[in-house]
Amino acid sequence: MAESPDRQPPAIVMPDRPMMADDWSDGLPVIYNQVAGCLNADPSPPARVVDAGQGNDGQIVIDMMGDSGTYFRCQTDPAGKSKPVLFRQEMPANLPGPVYTATPYPPPKSPQAGICYEHYPVTDHTGWQLGWLSYAREGDNCSTASIAKP
Repeated sequence: MAESPDRQPPAIVMPDRPMMADDWSDGLPVIYNQVAGCLNADPSPPARVVDAGQGNDGQIVIDMMGDSGTYFRCQTDPAGKSKPVLFRQEMPANLPGPVYTATPYPPPKSPQAGICYEHYPVTDHTGWQLGWLSYAREGDNCSTASIAKP
């Protein structure tokens, strides 16, 4: 993915994530500007990214879910110079995860008993928190779900 030198993403410090973390968030440091642009364009904040990557046509494709149940696909160019385009989508039966929530919004809470989230802060190189990566995990008591430290 080619990056324009004037649109470089911030130096992101990714948290130590669960061992299963071989997912879309691996690319977050490269596509952070596009993720931020799509989240800012969503008409129903707080929106949360549930999947992201590069489409067959080279565009960055970001799937977002709102707390109100909305589900949008956002497309933007790899250089991050064009305005993101949003398309309303049907929510898939299974979300790939993890969920990325930008600050100042809090990380998600599970609407289902028995599914909890474990939250990992995403920061820039100065320690400024940019958001949360939240991984679903099974558990009987979500009140004991931990917040990991970077």
